[in-house]
Amino acid sequence: MNKKILTMIFIFIIAIIVFTSISNVQASGFSDAFDSAQDFLENGKNRKINIINYQNLYNVVNYLYNIAMIIVIILAIIIGTILGIRIVIGSVDERADSKHLIIPYLVSVATGACAFTIWKFILQLIHNNI
Repeated sequence: MNKKILTMIFIFIIAIIVFTSISNVQASGFSDAFDSAQDFLENGKNRKINIINYQNLYNVVNYLYNIAMIIVIILAIIIGTILGIRIVIGSVDERADSKHLIIPYLVSVATGACAFTIWKFILQLIHNNI
């Protein structure tokens, strides 16, 4: 029985490693920060309206989207794994409780997936209009 638990944990860790790939770095040097601040001051003196860099704003929101999506996927995997372990290994009462939790779990996962799909669709619409 312990061998099954260790196998499930190993598979879970491998799944997390495969599905979470964070390789996007959002950083800038000091010179970029100072140049942006100087541009902001100059735009205020010249009374230009276009102060916001929408491409950078899109990049930040897209980065936040990716982080939130990874967190939701990891939570869904963890909760699904816990429910699965309770169904496979648990006593009769735990199995019954876990089976009652499957429908709310699936509804919450589907709601999260739909919400992130809508968010990504809106991001793409905004990005295409920039």
